Amino acid sequence: MIASYLCRSVWQARLPACLTTLIVLAACGGNGGGNGGGNPNRAPTANAGSDQTVAELSEVNLNGSGSDPDAGDMLTYLWAQTGGQTVTINNANSAQASFTAPDVVLGNPETLTFQLTVSDGTANDTDTVAVTVQEPSPIVTVSGRINYEFVPPNTNCGGLNFDGTTPRPIRGATVQLVDAGSGAILDSTVSNDTGDYAFVDVDANTLVRLRIRAELKKPGTPGWDVEVRNNVDTNASPPPLASRPLYVLEGAEFDTGNTNVNRNLTATTGWGGTSYDSPRSAAPFAILDSIYSAMQFIVATDATADFPPLDVFWSVDNTPTTPTDIDAGEIGASFYRGDIDSLFLLGDANVDTEEFDDHVIVHEWGHYFEDNFSRSDSIGGSHSVGERLDPRLAFGEGWATAFAAMALGDPLYCDTSIAGSSGGFGIGADEGSYDAQGWYDEISVLRFIYDLYDDVDEGGDAGSIGFAPIYDVMTGPQAFTEAFTTVFSFATELRSILPPADQALLDAQLGREDMTAAGLDIWGTNELNDALGAPDVMPIYTDITADGSVLNICSNSQFDNGRDGNKLTEDRYLRIQVPLTDQYDVTVTTTTATPPTEDPDDRDQSDPDIYIYRGAQLVAAGTGPDENSEPTFRTPTLTAGQTYIAYVEEWRFDDEEASPTYPERVCFDISFSPTP
Repeated sequence: MIASYLCRSVWQARLPACLTTLIVLAACGGNGGGNGGGNPNRAPTANAGSDQTVAELSEVNLNGSGSDPDAGDMLTYLWAQTGGQTVTINNANSAQASFTAPDVVLGNPETLTFQLTVSDGTANDTDTVAVTVQEPSPIVTVSGRINYEFVPPNTNCGGLNFDGTTPRPIRGATVQLVDAGSGAILDSTVSNDTGDYAFVDVDANTLVRLRIRAELKKPGTPGWDVEVRNNVDTNASPPPLASRPLYVLEGAEFDTGNTNVNRNLTATTGWGGTSYDSPRSAAPFAILDSIYSAMQFIVATDATADFPPLDVFWSVDNTPTTPTDIDAGEIGASFYRGDIDSLFLLGDANVDTEEFDDHVIVHEWGHYFEDNFSRSDSIGGSHSVGERLDPRLAFGEGWATAFAAMALGDPLYCDTSIAGSSGGFGIGADEGSYDAQGWYDEISVLRFIYDLYDDVDEGGDAGSIGFAPIYDVMTGPQAFTEAFTTVFSFATELRSILPPADQALLDAQLGREDMTAAGLDIWGTNELNDALGAPDVMPIYTDITADGSVLNICSNSQFDNGRDGNKLTEDRYLRIQVPLTDQYDVTVTTTTATPPTEDPDDRDQSDPDIYIYRGAQLVAAGTGPDENSEPTFRTPTLTAGQTYIAYVEEWRFDDEEASPTYPERVCFDISFSPTP
């Protein structure tokens, strides 16, 4: 207390009253002063910092701030050079000084030494530090081109022509430079449209390798995220599909040396002359490049296109086996799966491969486009050229094949089969004739769309509207049509935005494909093509009023040779007139007599289903398993004046286990009754 009082009285004589307490605590506190409170002054200990190795001509910092043991003494500092090529020290009287490293000779580093003297006015101390100056680590550029081998089809799509194998650039893929020892990624870039890549400022004399990832990554607008993965995993608990292994190609390690390096890398087919005898490393990159072409085609029309992430699954084990098991590679066929935005492609060399069937790949990507940029009401399922299909399926398949022809600039769709064989088939987007022609035929839809785009006159299709109006309709009115997505909704909306000359071209193309242009509307109201007078084809939409009245309508499997359930007349379309805003009780009762069953699973009894929509939105559905009726169910509130659509089906036509003697035609009574 006495020492504190004496100190306070001294400082109070010199400073304003408002600062007295602060100064006393700073100058006289037990731990705050260098020589107060009974703590003797300690001599400073100079600390010039750790020795350094720096590059020539770089700015070098000298740091002596760790030299005050009392952390508060008033110290003086002095830096002086004691050895090496003379340099100018900046701030030599400060704790922290600096200088510019001199130029030195390659392979002959030079060491500079500096002494720091620190004093507190009573005692002083010195320390030295060494700074080694050397030429910076030499750097080089590693650049080159990455390619994949592409195998074209033989004439008339009769298998793959391995003798015609040619290199193509891997475009837009991620290229990594990897440390060969640690596996660390040293740098990453993206190949350009000629397959070129470059890494600059790479350390010389370093063992590295190139790695190409089977992915397309582009943030921003336009932007995309595409990955090619192996779906096959037969472990008891496989990871989610999106976490399955991504395909990569790694080159042999090489030394970066002392000069710029050119390093090319090619993903090869693995074909040994009669069979595959080495890894098929080209496959994932051929798939990726087909998708790149499809996206570039879209971007050429819409530079702001944003592509939702897409996973592509391919494996040498992917085979068209049913029933399906994706984890085992049993995928049934190549297909697009909309619930997870993924493509699945065949790769079994003994049965069917798709990696070089670029039209097949872009066809499946066309389904991805329809699903994400437009709207797809297609019910999918097995189908073959020449079949009379449900019109939603016919449009989806025709659109996808036409899109592949447009995007790839090639009207011939080739689907080859067993590698090394002459198996396969082709579809001409602008020529050929098939059994079924009309609004229910995928080939008619294909040729209708492609001939509007194509500027080559094969006879009767002079003129071209280009892709832009097709894109505008697909991304606009087709996505929001009140009807199901068919060639009628597409053609109607397209016609409405075309000038008269192009409207005439559209009408002519409809006529060429045996579709009625007069009175064209989204419902196909005036369509005259009734599949040669087959029953239950017309009308395409049957009107029903939601007032309790009963409509009898029939589902007919006359065009279904299997149990696909996706052929013309199996799903019957309804257009529902709603007189009052209300909820409605829906009943569906089978009126076709079915015999008493001896089948314990009741596979010879009717099982009707109904699905009700407002545009693309599913409003209500009746899908119960009861025999010969759909239990009455109640809809949400339906709004008067709005248009609702529905389709009714006989589920037995989808049921592979249904009795082989099940009737080809089954009829139902349907009613929509306002709630009491």
